[in-house]
Amino acid sequence: MIVKGYIFSILYVLICVAGALLLHKIGVPKKYTRKFVHIFVGFEWVILNHFFGPSVHFTIVCILFTILLAADYKMKLVPAMSSDGDNAPGTVYYAVAMTVLSIVSLFEPRIMLPFGIAVFCTSFGDGLAGVLGQAIKKHNPKVYGSKSIVGTLTNFFVCFFVPFAFGYFYDYPIELWHCLIIAIFAAEIELFVSKGLDNIVITLSVALLAFSLVFYPVINSGLLAVMLTPVIIALAYSKKALTLGGIVLAVIMDIIITVSLGNFGFCVLITFFAGSVIVDKIKKHGKKTKQKEIEPIEKRGDCRDVVQVFANGGVAMIAAIAYLINGEMIFVFAFCASLAEAFADTAASGLGFFAKRTYDVFRLKKCEGGLSGGMSLLGTFSSLAASAIVSLVVLLFGVVDAAGFAIIFVSGFLGSVFDSMLGSLLQVKYRCTVCKSIVEREVHCGAKTEKYRGLSFISNDTVNFFSTFFAASLSVVIFVLI
Repeated sequence: MIVKGYIFSILYVLICVAGALLLHKIGVPKKYTRKFVHIFVGFEWVILNHFFGPSVHFTIVCILFTILLAADYKMKLVPAMSSDGDNAPGTVYYAVAMTVLSIVSLFEPRIMLPFGIAVFCTSFGDGLAGVLGQAIKKHNPKVYGSKSIVGTLTNFFVCFFVPFAFGYFYDYPIELWHCLIIAIFAAEIELFVSKGLDNIVITLSVALLAFSLVFYPVINSGLLAVMLTPVIIALAYSKKALTLGGIVLAVIMDIIITVSLGNFGFCVLITFFAGSVIVDKIKKHGKKTKQKEIEPIEKRGDCRDVVQVFANGGVAMIAAIAYLINGEMIFVFAFCASLAEAFADTAASGLGFFAKRTYDVFRLKKCEGGLSGGMSLLGTFSSLAASAIVSLVVLLFGVVDAAGFAIIFVSGFLGSVFDSMLGSLLQVKYRCTVCKSIVEREVHCGAKTEKYRGLSFISNDTVNFFSTFFAASLSVVIFVLI
């Protein structure tokens, strides 16, 4: 059994390298041949675990491959695996991380399955993120540094599926919300850590997280928020997603919601925040390609201030405080529905920008894309999807059942429709004196605009606040009735 383990493990790696060499030979770029090895070598863990389990033989094989990969990195022995970029030592770091975890398994055998989860998150998650992130160019703006939206989302979904698959095939007692936390954590590490170091950081940290979530439930109380909040703040500040005041209020909300609802509340909040940032970046990228010379019609810019943060998250924060005080489930529904509406509205306006036809259904007339009150087929489907995503996160945590999922989903979507109604009938609009466009800004084309219709004291932020309040209230009413 031991001899077979050495033979099969070495043979499999040689097959992976041979496959990369063949691809390189037929003209596949080196950046993809490297990722080929990176992805498929993850199955090496399956072979080693099957033949060796937590043993010194597992460690010996890992040390052997670390030495060989380090030699290849230094001397460029295998062209299909070498790189001229900064990520060259990534495969070496990967082998080092596996060696460390194999040693840990000698003292704590229960780490083996979390070890496997981490290996597959690194090999498939990080590997496929690199392949798709580089291959897809259209509508794929950068999120942070060289990391793209497609790559980040790929890493997230793969890292969600990996622990789920381990739970199924190895009967590992991991829950769906554990998979969600691992996916969020791995995606953020891959986003911020560069120069190949993500291979070692993701492998070690995901293994520790997967182990702790199952065997040390105390981590469920809110440690995830403590670990990730500084990273999120850094991302928001570097990408100018929030002003300084917006960041301060967002942190206060984060603390209140995490204290009130734990990791569940934090993950729902971060789903809304991350989703909104991605939608804003897609919209901003679209403006550059679709409307290079056209000044935006909406008042809100890409950087949200303190008023905009409260308008979107204030109701959720109040609902979290109410739940902390009396523990009534209706406030959990109010919290979730308000954030489902906030994300649904953001997705509808952000992705609906790309729609060819936009209508003000409440005034029965065609309107400019991006104008509050306008609705499009693409925007409506985006709103449905966004509300469903937030509702699904709640369902994955086991906080609600299928009926609860439906309540939050419907309330979030109808809240976004209510937002469009207020935006159409009550929100103040202006007419540009230069280009004659209907806008939401008091200054457009460098000139002061004139009031066109609506109530002066009802801005887009006012509409957003009342729409989240409507969604929260609707969810409470449906919950009480059902």
